[in-house]
Amino acid sequence: MTDWTFSKLNGQGNDFVLMDGIGQEINLDRDHIINMCDRHFGIGADGIIVVRSSKVADFKMDYYNADGSVAEMCGNGIRCMTRFIWEKGLSRKSELDIETLAGIKGITIDVNGKKAENIRVNMGAPSFSARSIPADVKGAGEVFGYNIKTGSQSFNINLVSMGNPHCVILLDHHEDLERFEVKKWGPMLENHPLFPQKTNVEFIKIKDKHSISMRVWERGVGQTLACGTGACASAVAAIKLGKLVPGRIQVDLAGGTVYVTWTGNGDVYLEGTTEYVFDGNYLKFKEGNNL
Repeated sequence: MTDWTFSKLNGQGNDFVLMDGIGQEINLDRDHIINMCDRHFGIGADGIIVVRSSKVADFKMDYYNADGSVAEMCGNGIRCMTRFIWEKGLSRKSELDIETLAGIKGITIDVNGKKAENIRVNMGAPSFSARSIPADVKGAGEVFGYNIKTGSQSFNINLVSMGNPHCVILLDHHEDLERFEVKKWGPMLENHPLFPQKTNVEFIKIKDKHSISMRVWERGVGQTLACGTGACASAVAAIKLGKLVPGRIQVDLAGGTVYVTWTGNGDVYLEGTTEYVFDGNYLKFKEGNNL
């Protein structure tokens, strides 16, 4: 049975196929996910999110990367999921708890009429231990300014877990982020032997004490226009390195801007807008009919 309805949403260009797994029975296999996410022959997306019922929260996020792998958490994805829930009438609460593989996340929705506008997520507290990433760095607690080599290049890496692994690299002031070869170095770092479960990779430049620019290579997806957990990890790492003042940080991504708030301890908050693109029917889509 593949007569599924779906919606396409994005957060700063980080795009997802959203499906209601409460009102319809959805059982996805790896081929379904890869085919749906394919940008040439499928719907096109960085990932698939199925809204499920939860015994411990308002809803559960069932999230898959474009390569069919399961991911623990997705910051932009959970914001898109929240808008989907609101606009499909699955809930009319302006505050929600959503269960993820990285724990329960609290959401606050700024509502304008029937539209869920700015969405703020309590992403939880970051973790810095090598074990939590995980990273194969013997005897290490926090991993900041740790030098590794991949190919012909050496990088000083800074590791942060936001429920999923992040390797944050601060580019030198003379390096051009716009021209940086993310597609070359991203996959090499993602698959570096240091990371037994692979890692997301963020390349950042400091703009001032309250803002950064970021480009990202997502584990299991590739280069994307935005990454919510990556924005959080990058802001946190830059604050830890003393490059940013703790507080509300503007993170400029290839697809737009999000805001990350962290005081230097405790929970991290991610906020920003989302875009509703279109609704469709998967069976009709596969038969070649109009969406």
